[in-house]
Amino acid sequence: MKVFQSLQFKLIIGIVAVLVPLVAYHLYTNFYAIHVVREKVASSNNDLVDLFMQSKVDQVLEDTNKYLLTRAAGDPDVLSLNLYSESDGEYQMRKARIINRLRDDLVLYSTINTFFVYSRGGQDLTVTDGNYKDFGELADWLDKSSVNDNAGWTVLHNGRGYGLFTAVHASPDVMLGAWIDVKSLLVPFRQLNLGGGGEAMVLGANGEPLSSSSLTDAGLDDLRPQLDLLDDSYVILDQPEGKKLAVGTKSELSDIRIVVLVPERSLLQRLTFFLRAAWIIPIFAVLVLGLYILLLRRVLFMPLSDLMRGMRRIIQGDLNFRLAEDKTSELSFLSSTYNHMADQIKQLRIGIYEQELRVKQAELKHLQVQINPHFYLNSLHIIYSLATLKLYGNVQKMALYLADYFKFTIRTNRSHVTLNEEMKHIRNYLEIQKLRYPDMLEFEIDIPAPWGEAFIPALSIQPFVENAIVHGMRMEGESFFVRMVAEALPDDPERFVVVIADNGEGFPAEQLSKLASGSYMEEADGSHIGIWNVIHRLRLYFGDKAAAHFTNGDPQGAIVRLTLPFNLGTDGGGNEHV
Repeated sequence: MKVFQSLQFKLIIGIVAVLVPLVAYHLYTNFYAIHVVREKVASSNNDLVDLFMQSKVDQVLEDTNKYLLTRAAGDPDVLSLNLYSESDGEYQMRKARIINRLRDDLVLYSTINTFFVYSRGGQDLTVTDGNYKDFGELADWLDKSSVNDNAGWTVLHNGRGYGLFTAVHASPDVMLGAWIDVKSLLVPFRQLNLGGGGEAMVLGANGEPLSSSSLTDAGLDDLRPQLDLLDDSYVILDQPEGKKLAVGTKSELSDIRIVVLVPERSLLQRLTFFLRAAWIIPIFAVLVLGLYILLLRRVLFMPLSDLMRGMRRIIQGDLNFRLAEDKTSELSFLSSTYNHMADQIKQLRIGIYEQELRVKQAELKHLQVQINPHFYLNSLHIIYSLATLKLYGNVQKMALYLADYFKFTIRTNRSHVTLNEEMKHIRNYLEIQKLRYPDMLEFEIDIPAPWGEAFIPALSIQPFVENAIVHGMRMEGESFFVRMVAEALPDDPERFVVVIADNGEGFPAEQLSKLASGSYMEEADGSHIGIWNVIHRLRLYFGDKAAAHFTNGDPQGAIVRLTLPFNLGTDGGGNEHV
């Protein structure tokens, strides 16, 4: 039986067909909810980043530009600074007043790290806060810039790190400017609730990091091609500590971009139940499916399997297998019905078997009766021949042998005799034949123990001896010799062989072929009733355990080998004597 055609397979497939869509729908709704939450949180954070960029960064940059332009255009010290050389005391005094006013105004711009004044003629850079030696790169840039290079905020790396600066020309040789460390730009973003592990970072125009970050090089490589997506959407980055959601926006007044990284676990911390349920429910469904299959197996599949096994046992002929009573009412009815059916079949089979035995016994009796008249007719022919030859002494011996023979025949109304008893009967028969053919017949009987005690159907061997004399004995030439011997069967200790061999004409080739093929049994007629009768009775009595094999001897003669079971059972009939 194919697996996919079984009831068990169909029931399990049916259950799976119901559970899988439900679990899939549950997973879809959970992950869809997670996706919606991620979208909303990302959109909210993106809006906050835009707001902070506009109000906290770009507004400061714009206000600083306005302040520097106003100061450069309205401060007389700035406008006249280029009129003096750096070694002049007036230059130093004017520069000191400019720096003091810038330092006083610095408190109004908390994001600005320092203001500076640069005199290109003497390459003199003065800062309001910090060590001017840290701004060597800034001085080089200012020295090489032209009047048109002060159009906005520029990213520059100095001795301490990256920063933004802008400079306005008060005159071709004097510039006022401001410097902002990029780390200062991130201070407002700390007010955002980014959760544990969240952070903000500054990226340059090409996506290069301008501030420190926990983002790996691989994460940066994944982020750079998707920077444009951050203006309207978000990007998910895989990091060793977990997934991070990246949102950000670009400054309108500079080439920097603020990117905020929020751990996904903090975004979904309020969806803990849904996250757990997304995995617990499928596992629970698998457990329920397994328990349900175990329950079905115990309640339905095992009883059905026992019922099928019992039916197979009945088909194989075993009627003793019974099903245990089941607690389920439907299956209990099936098991009780099966047991009742098996009992009825067993009783019916016993009755049929007993009827077959009676038929076989009747057939054996009928076949055995067929043997006796056959020999009687032959015996009468012998007596007639002896009387014709006036051998009255032989007639007397013949009468004695016939008396013993008739005693055996009367006694063998029972179904079987021992091999020794059968051989004694054959000896009487051969002595009768020797009286008929003096000096022309010799015989030898060799039945060693324990084969002589084996039981066989009565008159099972005598017809073969009789057939040998009738068809194999020649009236001229050497004496006709018949030998009967019992031998062990080497490969089967439970059976033995009785050999009847002679030195006569042997079997004709056509007859031998029929005997070997078994067709002789189908074509048996009255002239060959002896052989047919014996073979048929042996099959009825012993079944497949008995066999007859016919061959011709070398150089002449016929050989019959009867394979018989070594049966030491009771005789099965009466023990009456005459």
